[in-house]
Amino acid sequence: MEQEKYTFIDVCQQDFDGIEIPIIQRDYAQGREKEEKKRDRFLKALLRAVNSEKGISLDFVYGSIIDKKLVPLDGQQRLTTLFLLHWYAAKRENIPAGQWEVLKKFSYATRPGARRFCEQLLVFVPDFDAGKHLSEQICNEAWFPMAWNDDPTVEGMLRMLDAIHRTFAGTIHLWKALTEDRKITFYFKKLEDMDITDDIYIKMNSRGKPLTDFEHFKAEFTEAIRETIGNDTISHKIDVAWTNMLWPYRSSNNIIDEEFLNYFHFLTDIIRIKSDNDMGNNKDYFEMIPFYKRNNNNVTFLEKAFDLWEGVNIDEVFNAYLSGEDYETGKVKVYDKQTNLFKDCCKNYTGVGTRGSFGFNKMLILYAFIVWKTKATNITDSDFARRIRIVRNLVWNSTDEIRLERMKNLLEEVEEIVINASLTEESNGFNIRQKREEIEKIAWCDQNPNLTEKLFELEDHWTLCGCIAAVGLDNPENFDSFRALFDNDLLLVSKALLTYGDYSQTYTDKRYRFIASHNYRTWQEMLQPSQQRKEFEKTKDTIALLLGSLKSLSAADLEKQIQTYLKDANTLKDWRYYSIKYSSILSYAQNGMYYQEEEWQQHYNIEVLRKNSFRGFHWNAILIAIYEETEETEETEETELVKDDWGSPFTLKNGMTLENTNETLIFRDNDKIVHTEKIPQTSEGIDLIDRVEKALELIRTYQ
Repeated sequence: MEQEKYTFIDVCQQDFDGIEIPIIQRDYAQGREKEEKKRDRFLKALLRAVNSEKGISLDFVYGSIIDKKLVPLDGQQRLTTLFLLHWYAAKRENIPAGQWEVLKKFSYATRPGARRFCEQLLVFVPDFDAGKHLSEQICNEAWFPMAWNDDPTVEGMLRMLDAIHRTFAGTIHLWKALTEDRKITFYFKKLEDMDITDDIYIKMNSRGKPLTDFEHFKAEFTEAIRETIGNDTISHKIDVAWTNMLWPYRSSNNIIDEEFLNYFHFLTDIIRIKSDNDMGNNKDYFEMIPFYKRNNNNVTFLEKAFDLWEGVNIDEVFNAYLSGEDYETGKVKVYDKQTNLFKDCCKNYTGVGTRGSFGFNKMLILYAFIVWKTKATNITDSDFARRIRIVRNLVWNSTDEIRLERMKNLLEEVEEIVINASLTEESNGFNIRQKREEIEKIAWCDQNPNLTEKLFELEDHWTLCGCIAAVGLDNPENFDSFRALFDNDLLLVSKALLTYGDYSQTYTDKRYRFIASHNYRTWQEMLQPSQQRKEFEKTKDTIALLLGSLKSLSAADLEKQIQTYLKDANTLKDWRYYSIKYSSILSYAQNGMYYQEEEWQQHYNIEVLRKNSFRGFHWNAILIAIYEETEETEETEETELVKDDWGSPFTLKNGMTLENTNETLIFRDNDKIVHTEKIPQTSEGIDLIDRVEKALELIRTYQ
């Protein structure tokens, strides 16, 4: 029976006692109420086949011959639907019983309700002109017990019969199309003739709980592939080799449909992007099938992209080159516990540009592996390790460039890097600045092979993510020092840096300033040049000054430097002084953002922003420092301030308010000024006394 196309009647006419759906199979899911869309799609595909010249093949049905009965392993859903369709055609067209009696060979094992229903259905003669649903007529029959209404398989078959009637009511000569014209066929293979193990049996048999697109999708997809390449190689791979390969990543219900479709979706998105075909974020797998119809190149790419994972330890493939959250010699860090990007894709890919854990970055890195395994098999392991590092560096440092409209160029650049180690500054792909850095690092590594691993370790530091612009290549002695510095508490690092200079960066809107402190994400952002911010070189120079000044970079040494700065009589009491001494000024800015109505100067009316905008929570920096200091005194109850979240004056317990301006502290009682404290300042407007300490003294007085 192998390698031949069979109709449902062909199988029924074979020399055995019947077709028996085994107990291991799930209920008849194609008839479930919630599957109407999928059910209608499948039936319309069958209708098109009946009315076409070529018809349709529903791919392979696998089974065994047990006690002279055909027991289908894979294909129960399709066989049940075909049984119902043949019943419908026979009854509606009054086909003589001698032609359709072979349908009696179809039955359900260990499901007495379903089995008896099929038996009675064959005897039943419906009235197609009664104006009633077939299901309604059947349920009104005396032989139909009420208990069958609770049988999901019977319920599903009733619903399918109604759907078949809606779809095929206008079709003439349906029985002939199904039997003589052979418009709906499938391939049948006996498991005994295949090298199929018990676990594969479970894999194939478990696929459809609950009903997914897969059965319908696979029928249409494999038909399109067959039309393109002229054989069923891929169909067989889906059922056996690729199922076996995906099995370790199966869902909790022992199915791999979703995992297959997610990876298929990923590969199809690669194809459509490279072909400039805009599908948007459409996740309809059926609409992806045309990419493979009569397109050998796309089919070849798909097949190779699946085949490359077959027969290998996939975890080991990725673990050999990628590390998760810690630096490992010879690997590149991807800052994620999950380094198996194939598994990640199968589990989490939802479409290019969509929100989810498998985004653009992972998409490009995984594609690099696919290119290596399918197009660059001649390069050495060490060459690939170096090239995947370059790809990682570019991917992680092209935040503004990595977007859907540039993905074609980005994919092409990944290919060039992996296959030819080619990297140019031109193109509309990755960030130009980062590409220049990578070109410089390649030349530097050639000249300094003994320091290459030190450079890689620096690249993988959590603050840099591949971009070393904040450190540079001129002073390799700073590689280890930088890592030692940023392994300390970040707030401590921020304070220590401020003792050496103003390392902040100004945004395009000069009223906003960026000062990273305690949040590691803000440091990652600050240590990478950005078109939105100026003065990156100032940050770089301040870091270099600190690294070149301190012999040791322990927490104790940083704290010593801070205290020396604060106690120095020559230290100016500018905004840096207050930010260093009063931690709240730095810690309240969760994203490192500060605002000043005028261009940033040596002023004291700086606003600390909780997030990124002045429209959100914000407070005067000096008032925040005063507020936190009152919280820490022994007289908390007597001296506590109440702060508003929107930049308003702070309120004392007695109802008075406290304001801070560039030159004064102002106490008000019901808008009446009670006291104005003018802060002594230099001719340049720099405080000569600590205004926070002065404010605390006055609060105790007026409280």
